[in-house]
Amino acid sequence: MVNKSALGIFFRIPIYGKVKKRLAAEIGEEAALNAYKSMLNVTIDNVSRLQDTDIFGFYEGEKTSLNITLSSFRKDGQKGFPEKIYLITQKGKNLGGRMFNAMKWLFEKGYERVSLIGVDSPDLPLSFIVDAFKRLEFYELVIGPSEDGGYYLIGLTKPIKNLFTNIHWGISNVLNETISRAEYSRISYFLLPRWYDIDNLNNLLRWKRK
Repeated sequence: MVNKSALGIFFRIPIYGKVKKRLAAEIGEEAALNAYKSMLNVTIDNVSRLQDTDIFGFYEGEKTSLNITLSSFRKDGQKGFPEKIYLITQKGKNLGGRMFNAMKWLFEKGYERVSLIGVDSPDLPLSFIVDAFKRLEFYELVIGPSEDGGYYLIGLTKPIKNLFTNIHWGISNVLNETISRAEYSRISYFLLPRWYDIDNLNNLLRWKRK
């Protein structure tokens, strides 16, 4: 291992009826699936430009259908993910457990700075991710707040289980809960600029208008 920084992308294998439930309620399952594929594709292209950072794709779903599904939407003619992105299955009973396990696994590999993102913010400026790793040289925790009260990025210099345990995921208080735990445990943290997630039609159109 040469690089000291690792980025993990959390995603679900894009299968009909399994992704973007809230968005699907507004635009239908097929349209939501296509939107998710586009979001994943753009995220891949975006983070693939990172320098001095190893990239891992932590996926949820059946491994046997992974490359078959992904090969249907790559724009660069490649099948599945670029070779520079290592694919790892998510492990854990819930989102918090899976995120912590991913963090722990990467730190055990020897990385000193680890950040996780999803694919719900496909147009997230790459500079935000670069800045997150720079800030981790001075802070133990970096968070990218999302407009819906959650976060689009979390970065750490060591695995801290308390930040992922018994968090009420999927509601508007995730960011506040995480910050409160960091302050209680006297964990130094830095907040990146706010950005938005695509979980509804309005934000999908917001992205498409750019």
